[in-house]
Amino acid sequence: MPPEKRCYSVLVISGKKQNTAMLSAMLDSSVYRPVDSALSAGEAKRRLLRSTYDILIIDPPLPDEFGSDFAVDATVNTRAGIMMIVRSDLFETTCRKVEDAGVLTLAKPVSKSDFHTALKLITATSARLLNEEKKTRKLQDKLEETKLVGRAKIILMEKMRITEPEAHRYIEKEAMDSRRTRKEVAESIINA
Repeated sequence: MPPEKRCYSVLVISGKKQNTAMLSAMLDSSVYRPVDSALSAGEAKRRLLRSTYDILIIDPPLPDEFGSDFAVDATVNTRAGIMMIVRSDLFETTCRKVEDAGVLTLAKPVSKSDFHTALKLITATSARLLNEEKKTRKLQDKLEETKLVGRAKIILMEKMRITEPEAHRYIEKEAMDSRRTRKEVAESIINA
């Protein structure tokens, strides 16, 4: 049985409703859903406060700003892959401003083929960022557990006058006997 295909949520930001509709129509609904839209950078910022998106597609200029500042800010505040589609005469200037932040820029007019190729690149990047985020979270959890267990060992060594290996065995045994994690046992020792 093949693995289940992941869906990617998309926010299309454009000051023109017809451009939003055209870009949304180019997205394969079996892969890219839900597809939301915003008519300005301000509206997009409000949406990003309420929801998480995998992909942001920006069609500047926006009514409240060009869009490049919003794109750069979004790379810091979200894990979304970001694509800007700009007029060809603004392409080089926009690229210089946003590419170091990791924003992919396409020049108008964009062929369907180029759009889909860029979208695949953004999708792959988004998936990679999500995997890296999961790994980072897992490492942070492990580090937190290690710190808590270390603090609990110190408390046990001081209160029970035992060695570090004995404190370690105590935490391990308590975790097994009570069917709790080492982190939970360490937290209960620290809080006691």
